Amino acid sequence: MSNEEHPKPTEPNGNGGTTKSNQPGTQSSVLRSISDLLRPLAISRFRIIDLADAEQTISGIKKDIEFRGFNLWILVFSIVICSIGLNVDSAAVVIGAMLISPLMGPIMGLGLGLGTNDAGTFKNALGNLGIAVGISILTSALYFFTSPLNEASSELLSRTQPTLLDVVVALFGGLAGILAGSRKEKSNVIPGVAIATALMPPLCTAGYGLANGEWNFLFGGFYLFLINTALIALSTWVVVRYLRFPTLNYIEPAVERRYKRLSALLFLALLGPSAWIFFGIVIESREDAALREFVDNNMKLMGTSVTSQIDRTLDPPELRVEILGRPVSDEQEQEWRKQLAYTHPHVALSVFRTSIDEADIEDLQNQVELMMSSYGDLSAKDKELSQLRAQLTLVEGEFRRLQDAQLPASLGNELLAFQPQVASVRWGRVSVKTRDGGENATNTDRLVIGWADSLTAASKMTLEASMTEWLQIRWPSAENVEVSIEAPEIEP
Repeated sequence: MSNEEHPKPTEPNGNGGTTKSNQPGTQSSVLRSISDLLRPLAISRFRIIDLADAEQTISGIKKDIEFRGFNLWILVFSIVICSIGLNVDSAAVVIGAMLISPLMGPIMGLGLGLGTNDAGTFKNALGNLGIAVGISILTSALYFFTSPLNEASSELLSRTQPTLLDVVVALFGGLAGILAGSRKEKSNVIPGVAIATALMPPLCTAGYGLANGEWNFLFGGFYLFLINTALIALSTWVVVRYLRFPTLNYIEPAVERRYKRLSALLFLALLGPSAWIFFGIVIESREDAALREFVDNNMKLMGTSVTSQIDRTLDPPELRVEILGRPVSDEQEQEWRKQLAYTHPHVALSVFRTSIDEADIEDLQNQVELMMSSYGDLSAKDKELSQLRAQLTLVEGEFRRLQDAQLPASLGNELLAFQPQVASVRWGRVSVKTRDGGENATNTDRLVIGWADSLTAASKMTLEASMTEWLQIRWPSAENVEVSIEAPEIEP
């Protein structure tokens, strides 16, 4: 066969001509070109090996493995704080305890020992972790044994049934922790990992179960702690191997494969129950939604108010429905039971009926209308009474003012006694009507003094001013009294 290129096949076109056919390799070549273009960018963006400091990371993890002295007391204090937070159902206190917890050290030490084939580090981490777990459970049990609050809070209950979601959180939390710990420049990721993976609350939950004989709390809390520990150690092992940390001892490939298979089986055995619990919760959640839809579609009748709840503490689970409103017949209730038995045969139905007849409803409406009408009348009367009280207060105030301003009966005798020139005294309230005031009259007090001697105009004005000043000093309430002197006037 010749090495010459064969001509490319052609196909007839609609105009009687020919066109070149598409080659199968065209799309793959385009994708290959795009991949070649993006690969360097992706590698430069997501590359983490260059940022890792193996020696510093290994020394830091080994330093945090030991539990003695300072670390041990910090562990005890954080356990007490976490137990108090769980006891009083305070998420903030629990988070604070997780922030100061030193439990991450030996757990990451397990993964480091496995990843670097360092049996000494692995054994040291395992021993210290066992000591920390024992002290944590005993400290928590001692607190809950002496605590006067024995009711299980929602914070405790939430840690008795670990699910597959807890596994995912522990896995990614462990990956974030070891990646942050392996950087040359340290960050604030570790406290967040301590909160997300929640190592302290499960141990405190186990302590609560031990103190109160609640074995589901003891085993549920301890199982959740085991899951978190295993996944954090696994994450550490994966990252240590990926970052190519130096290994201490060489292991034959066959032996290493056997260890890996054994570890995989142990992990599956550990994670199996959590997956089973998770899928059980998912199934229950879907069934609860279906039961609520059943109630909404079948049991909400005209003129009724329906509430429902599902009690799974009973065997079989019970759907409790409360119906308030017009009466529901026994036949209707039996029909509902048949429908529920067809769609959810393992769920029992309990119906609580509170019926109100139409006549009772009409009578109740009439009573409500009468009460609202009476309430409106009372409101109007109250408003009118308030206005009358305000007017009465004004009248009483004016009366007291007028009474205080009235001149005393002894005024005439007193003036006659100390003023020999006084011939007569007249006083009292007079009505004064001005021409520009129309019908409006102004009430005022007036004191008229008849003077025995003749007075000049200037002397009269001085005497009126003097008497006015004396009157205001003698009776301060008479400050608006008009004083006038009546006497024969002489020309100046």
